[in-house]
Amino acid sequence: MQHTPASHRSQRGVALITALVIVSLASITAIAMTEKMQISTRRTANVLHADQRYFLTLGSEAWAKGQLIRDKEEDAKHDKYDGLDEDWAKELPATAIDVGQIEAKIIDLQARFNLNNLYLEAEANEDSKTEFARQLAYFKRLLQALGLEPGIAQAIADWIDADINPSFPDGAEDNEYLGREPPYRTPNSQMTSVTELRLIAGVTPEIYDKLEPYVTTLPTASKLNVNTADPILLGALSDNLDESSSKSLSEGRKEDPFTTIKAFKDRLKSILGDNNNQLEEIASLVDVSSHYFLLKTTVSMDTSSQTLQTIFTRDDQGTRVLQRAIGLF
Repeated sequence: MQHTPASHRSQRGVALITALVIVSLASITAIAMTEKMQISTRRTANVLHADQRYFLTLGSEAWAKGQLIRDKEEDAKHDKYDGLDEDWAKELPATAIDVGQIEAKIIDLQARFNLNNLYLEAEANEDSKTEFARQLAYFKRLLQALGLEPGIAQAIADWIDADINPSFPDGAEDNEYLGREPPYRTPNSQMTSVTELRLIAGVTPEIYDKLEPYVTTLPTASKLNVNTADPILLGALSDNLDESSSKSLSEGRKEDPFTTIKAFKDRLKSILGDNNNQLEEIASLVDVSSHYFLLKTTVSMDTSSQTLQTIFTRDDQGTRVLQRAIGLF
């Protein structure tokens, strides 16, 4: 019987272990390469899908712009108002496309309170101060109607005013915000996004969620469109308008919109009586037409979706995109 030397057996054992190690390393490398390729493929697909979704949402802008232009042309022929009975206010339902589905709707931004109406220039004249006082009082009533602290209105006014000194008992300036972690300063200029509210003293996440649907930040002073505004916003126009009154003002607007301010004042008169000063003060806060609109477009593909929000401004010079953002402004 022939015996294999121990050294030979040892060499074969080392060779076997080496082979196993090599096979293991090769397997690990192959798996890693496969996973990397799968991740890279998914990443590429996600980028392509994101691009597709983005360009599809841009396509919806052309639809919205066309709706707003046609409405402007109709206004030139008939009554110049913007209401819920018009084509632009009809939502584009979820529509199937080759790669998924798309849905879009146009929202009148002047159906909301413009927070920048609380901006007061450092050298404001008496008329501007009077208008500011009206807007501040209106916004306080809106906050109260929503069950929120009216002092928030003063904090917002201080956030956007031109100086660094608190102007109101419930206001706040740099001395408040620089003490936070992390510290930051007030912009001392008009707000560019409703999300800025999250930075303002007294605004908790719960308060923000409750207030956000009723406010906007437009680049110029604006009036509330009584044809499209929520009944809560209508009721806040005066201390003398209760829930029943605001419901009366909002009912029937789709079938019988307010085509003139006079028509709205006549309806108010039937509710409030012949108090001309009160009627004129309310009338100074409102309009029956709008210049700013929000297009909200959502494109869904496979298991993912993307929402594009586009702000349009429309005036005698035309209809154009003012701002565009994916997700929230």
